[in-house]
Amino acid sequence: MSSFASIRPRISEWRGWLPLVALPPFMFIALLALGGDRAYFYRDGGTHDHAMARTLAVAENLSPKHDFRLASRVRLNEEGGFAYSLYGRFPIGSYVLVKPAILPFGDDLAAKTLAARVLAMLMFCGAAALASLAIARIAGSRWVGFAAAALAFSGFYAVYYADGLFGEGVMDLFGAALVFHGMVVFAQEGSFRQLLVKTCAALLIGWHVYALLLPFIALGFGGEAIALLRSALASDERARAARAAISSLARSRYVALAAVAILFGAALLGFNLANEYAAYGGERALSDLPTVSSALRRFGQTGDYEQFAERLAWDNFLRLQFYRAGVEFVPYAIVRAGGYGVSLPDPLDPPLAPAVLGAAATVAALAALAFARRSRVLTASAILFGFCWAIPMRYNTFVVGHSYESLPYIFLALSIFALALMGARRLLGERVGERIALGIGAAAALVFAASVFYAGQFDRAGGEAEREKTEMSEFSAIRGMTRGSEVETLPQYMFGGSQTDYYLAGVYRGGNRADACDPGVADFVVSSYRHESLSLLTPDNRFVFLYESASPLELCRAERRRLEASEPTARGKFDVYLEDGALSYLKAPCEPSDYEAAFFAFAYPVDANDLREVERRNGYVKLRVDQMAAFDSACLLSLYLPAYPIAAIRAGQWIHSGESQWDMSILWEVSANPPLGAEARAFYEDAWQAIIESGAPAARSGFDLYLDGDALSYLKEPCGESDARGRFFLSVHPANVEDLPEDRRELGHESLNFTFAPPHGVIFDGKCMATRMLPDYEIARIETGQWVPGGDELWKAGIAVGD
Repeated sequence: MSSFASIRPRISEWRGWLPLVALPPFMFIALLALGGDRAYFYRDGGTHDHAMARTLAVAENLSPKHDFRLASRVRLNEEGGFAYSLYGRFPIGSYVLVKPAILPFGDDLAAKTLAARVLAMLMFCGAAALASLAIARIAGSRWVGFAAAALAFSGFYAVYYADGLFGEGVMDLFGAALVFHGMVVFAQEGSFRQLLVKTCAALLIGWHVYALLLPFIALGFGGEAIALLRSALASDERARAARAAISSLARSRYVALAAVAILFGAALLGFNLANEYAAYGGERALSDLPTVSSALRRFGQTGDYEQFAERLAWDNFLRLQFYRAGVEFVPYAIVRAGGYGVSLPDPLDPPLAPAVLGAAATVAALAALAFARRSRVLTASAILFGFCWAIPMRYNTFVVGHSYESLPYIFLALSIFALALMGARRLLGERVGERIALGIGAAAALVFAASVFYAGQFDRAGGEAEREKTEMSEFSAIRGMTRGSEVETLPQYMFGGSQTDYYLAGVYRGGNRADACDPGVADFVVSSYRHESLSLLTPDNRFVFLYESASPLELCRAERRRLEASEPTARGKFDVYLEDGALSYLKAPCEPSDYEAAFFAFAYPVDANDLREVERRNGYVKLRVDQMAAFDSACLLSLYLPAYPIAAIRAGQWIHSGESQWDMSILWEVSANPPLGAEARAFYEDAWQAIIESGAPAARSGFDLYLDGDALSYLKEPCGESDARGRFFLSVHPANVEDLPEDRRELGHESLNFTFAPPHGVIFDGKCMATRMLPDYEIARIETGQWVPGGDELWKAGIAVGD
């Protein structure tokens, strides 16, 4: 009994640590088990996978063989040496950390990608653990630390980017959490050495630490200065007291911390600059080195910012920052249920509610600091962290354009949640406050798991996922066959950007440039073109093909001959060919001026459910457009098509026509409808039958009109192209004119006019069918019909909806 009695206090102490010990493994298990298949990239997944692929490419290429160059791509130059595409934006430590995680898996890209995501998740959970420990110290309650961290790390951007391994993502988040914990220990115990060690460790993997240290050093040093100034003014020997105060401030630990952070960061930056200078053989000016030019651009010293003038205006910029901060307060599952996508809103007009929430939360947190005397500097530093990063970097288009830049606002959410729970403990008593924190923490943990599951469903269309897995597997096989060889890639849809740099990390050249149809002969050529007549080494592949000792020019010419032997699907400034798996632009003869303007392409699916959720609002997917290949006075561009059935394509070119990047002029545009396959025909036939069986038409005229809830459908049989010509007008009159947008209220109705083409209408098997979604407000009546612009009205019908 006596031995058990001696153990009981220790058991009680261990139970007290339970919330902080349990949080990281719970988060990791939830991320690993509920987040979906993480062993591949999601096509068109945006910066989430683009940035991660670049990090992995640089880590793969990091080796003594290449003098530890921070290169996303390694090529052979004409002298037989190496040339590099350098990407030294982040400290070398971030890539050194990634290298051992992926090194054991050789050419198995799926295993390497999964390993990288696991490392990202471990760092994310480590950041949550450090944050919970820091808050537990500040609040004097482990349950408050648990609850605040569980809530903050369930936020929208936090969950979405939890498995993205890249600088300015979870790597910097972990570094910031490490330093924040060090700041708390220093403030409470005076342990300065551990803060210095943690600061240097964090700087090895990212630069965000400076934005957290800035308010901490400024506020801490300012507090010391004010205290010493008061003491000097109260002294009888003010001059002597002032000299002593200045001497004391010069020896301040905050000054030492700033000096160590600056010097250590300068050493890391110096390594990158020396590395780049050597890579270019000393032939580039300092201002032209990638790291320097990037820094100058991010701080607004170089570059053309005219087209970003509106989004960089302070009112728009701050509104966007408060929007991001506001969204980060709400768990991922709740925000997604409210209809928000991971892509940012229009920077000129983000939704008001999250911006107001972010601004209110910031003001409330700063006001609450009056009651948190012992932790005022620490909490203020966490609150201001995100703004101290975003505001100096305002000219960095990533800050206003990429949503992962919102991750520092996790610390704002963390602070206000902690302050709220600390206030509850003070007002309601420690015991009640602990129970509230326990309940909130448990609920937040469940919400985190639900959010991870919800995020696992985002942006993973089934057909696309299978294609991406197949491509990765094929690239893995190609890597094994070509390692150490000279490889050329053609600039088609799958070979632009960072994913290909990662897939083909090693020695290769070319890819995504106008002269990619090189007349020289490489050891191997990788292409999406399949030509059985050439020496094809991967005849069983479906998407990525390897040719031995081939000329890229030979492949480009073969593809041109193949296309020209068929009839274009549509003709514009370029001939447009639409076929299974690819959309191609071809022009001959062709001048550089023909492809200087940007190309665009939009694919409309047969079934909108095939789109990622964020794309369903538009009804189409924007295809990734790489650079045009120019050869033999011809221009050729091939684009990836989604794996699901496509109803129509819009393709063309556009240019900026004003100061804003949103002001654009269409140079030319064509529409193309691919032949309907059996799957698409079955889908449309089922939709036709469902509409017919829904009840009698609401009106009959040129078309039978069916009104079903929030949709109006147009059906006609028999029907052909001549019946669906011209334009269809659709005027929706609300029961309350105040439901209309302000610019439509005077007119009194909403105009939803359309042409009879996907995604609105389709012609198949002698039938015409179109469906238009209606506004969600109460509708009084609908007027619709058809006319030919410049001609007569063909028919008109009215439907009384309200009483």
